[in-house]
Amino acid sequence: MNRFDIVQRAEGDEENAGLLSSINTKTNSAESNIYQQMTAEAVGTLFLTAVIAMGADALGIGSILAVMIFALGHISGAHLNPAVTLAVFIRGKIGLLRGLLYMVAQIAGAFLGALVPMLVLDDIGEKVSYPRVHADVSVGIALLVEAVFTFALATVVLNVATTKAQAGNSFFGLAIGLTVTAAAKAAGHISGGAFNPAVGLALPIFRDYYDDIWVYAVGPLAGGALAGALFLFTAKRDEF
Repeated sequence: MNRFDIVQRAEGDEENAGLLSSINTKTNSAESNIYQQMTAEAVGTLFLTAVIAMGADALGIGSILAVMIFALGHISGAHLNPAVTLAVFIRGKIGLLRGLLYMVAQIAGAFLGALVPMLVLDDIGEKVSYPRVHADVSVGIALLVEAVFTFALATVVLNVATTKAQAGNSFFGLAIGLTVTAAAKAAGHISGGAFNPAVGLALPIFRDYYDDIWVYAVGPLAGGALAGALFLFTAKRDEF
């Protein structure tokens, strides 16, 4: 079973119709319902955001992402990132309505993940950490960096967590987490290293920092879209 099978019971219009129906009807007890999936997305994104807000280094960020994927992947697929959800949508493993609901949950989780550390850090005289473009870096370069490394992240997700060829592997969480570790280590000092629109919007907003904040939405979403397109081009036909 692929790690994202929980969100691929049906696709496109058929999934959207089924999802709308399931909101008001009892679902199969063997499957997670949309409320459970949204909760998993929110909780996972909360912890990811909280670790970043409290100043973790690249290894800490990649580690929390990996463990949240291992912990919650069986419920929602553990996208924990609107750019990843976009890539999975383009790849055809999640419908439009479910994808939008996932994004809402991820953004809500990110804001909660910023709030809790803010309360803790304020009490000890510290401030929430947040991604920001380095003073010596142009907005164009920051946008490129966010897009490229999110492209890498989403490409890894699609290939280790959604394919028949990799079905049942036990390394998917580590592969995804280590991708973020490498990206944050390599590019965090250039663009701020969000690679996630939910995180990249929530944390600066909590610090009242709005300069170039759009970079953390446009860059990662462009990277996620490109990863989805690349998968459609490179994947074997039996993956669809």
